[in-house]
Amino acid sequence: MESLLFPLFLTITGLVGYGVWESFRVRLVRYELRSQRVKPSENLRIAHLSDLHMTRLGSRELKVLEMVKGFRPDIIALTGDLIPLGKGLKAAEVFLKSLSEIAPVFAVEGNSEVVNGVSQFFARLLKDLGGCWLDNDAVQFREGVWIAGTADPHWHRDNIVKALSNVPEKVFCILLSHSPDVACYPEAKKVDLILCGHTHGGQVRLPLIGPLYTRTRYIPRAWAWGKHKLAERTTLITTSGVGTTRLPIRFLCPPEVVGLTIKPITSRSE
Repeated sequence: MESLLFPLFLTITGLVGYGVWESFRVRLVRYELRSQRVKPSENLRIAHLSDLHMTRLGSRELKVLEMVKGFRPDIIALTGDLIPLGKGLKAAEVFLKSLSEIAPVFAVEGNSEVVNGVSQFFARLLKDLGGCWLDNDAVQFREGVWIAGTADPHWHRDNIVKALSNVPEKVFCILLSHSPDVACYPEAKKVDLILCGHTHGGQVRLPLIGPLYTRTRYIPRAWAWGKHKLAERTTLITTSGVGTTRLPIRFLCPPEVVGLTIKPITSRSE
């Protein structure tokens, strides 16, 4: 029996060590969409971040800022959970200021902001920085492009009907929401792009099994990570996020920054 304990200990130690290492291996994941609602001369570049759960401005967060800057986005979309419980507020403030120097930031709350009671603090800060904190409402980014955002679906604070109520027809509409559960509303099919986080992609994914836990209630597990076509008009992108929750490890689910380019449909691309 004792002869088996040492190899088991080494195996567990190795897996934990790998999981910690992977949690810092941030990568830039690129997607491309085409839409008839985007003007022929105007590509739209979006950097999407979620679930940083940051306690300090460390190497992982600095790498994220470097990746976002290198992508040269027109918009930065932030879909919640900037900080964990009771920590990281000052670091998140510095991080938001650095993001805002790259491009306009459009953000929504996550369950961490709700629990920490800091949604209004971030809303005021982002407004001062020239960005926008969306709370079941929408704003125009430029002619023909609108950005809507819901409050946190995890705590049932979202109201997608209200969020989309002022969005004109025939514009390209981006919906930000912390959880991909928002995709189950019929109104979600009225937008072109849904950007979400919350799931961490499962954070720990096993071969052949997939994610052990996604923290979602209503969507297929497959929607917990990646790009998914929901309807002819609507695409859902759920990011695995940047940080970790509960355990400081990832397994087969690295942290990511999403770099998304929206291009017009032309006769050549068709």
